[in-house]
Amino acid sequence: MVNTPPFCLSIGASVCSGVSGIQIDLKTFTALSCCGAAVVTCVVAQSTRVLDLTNLPEHSVRAQLDAVDAALPVSAVKVGFLPTVAIVRMVSRWLREHPQLKVVVDPCAVDGRGIPLHTPEVIAALREDLLPRATVVVPNRFEAALLAGMEEVVGCEDMEEAGRKLLQLYGAPVLVTGGGLAQGSTDVLVALDGLNHFSGATLGEGKVPGSGATHSAAITAGLAKGESLREAITGAKLFTTAAIAAAPTLGPNRPTVWHAVTVREHVIVEKGR
Repeated sequence: MVNTPPFCLSIGASVCSGVSGIQIDLKTFTALSCCGAAVVTCVVAQSTRVLDLTNLPEHSVRAQLDAVDAALPVSAVKVGFLPTVAIVRMVSRWLREHPQLKVVVDPCAVDGRGIPLHTPEVIAALREDLLPRATVVVPNRFEAALLAGMEEVVGCEDMEEAGRKLLQLYGAPVLVTGGGLAQGSTDVLVALDGLNHFSGATLGEGKVPGSGATHSAAITAGLAKGESLREAITGAKLFTTAAIAAAPTLGPNRPTVWHAVTVREHVIVEKGR
């Protein structure tokens, strides 16, 4: 008899090239032995840049959520790109109707190069409606600076400060990711019960497309399997590091993460100050 695996739901953009969005999430869920479902908020034509973006109507997103809810025993949700204020509020309302769900929020507000992806109105809706519902918020350092009202986040001390501010504002643990920093790959978790640094191998320079989405999806999978938050974060760091190390090249100097990997590396977890 085959045991039923846990179910994860990804809410976000469908990206045709598969280098981000729900495509990345579903691959991650499968690689980590979870069943995945997806609710599409918008459709993105993207190669090396975004060529077109079409938002789905609010009623269509809600219909997808209700269909998944009726069919599958989802235990953890990753919330990614929500393109409009109406969709942010509707998804937040649906999450409030399902308080048993573990919710990983990847704000998708600023990309890994520091380029904003949302209007100020959508950012305000994320702050007011979505972030307070999170089990954990996983911003990159640019998003952490934006949401915390800081000029910039450039090192671990800044990451700690941003995490503390966000924890105080929204009440949810915050994992500020440091991918692309010159001093190495260290993420900082700020929670009510303490502070941790998660340090992995440094693999070249810059940020690999899809690595942030893979990381937050892997945390979602860990939580769905009943792991503690720190266990899920440690496992996600291991998996994402291995997936980056195995990254194939899609075009001139443009790799993407590879999910069919075996995790062998170690992640160093340190208590913060």
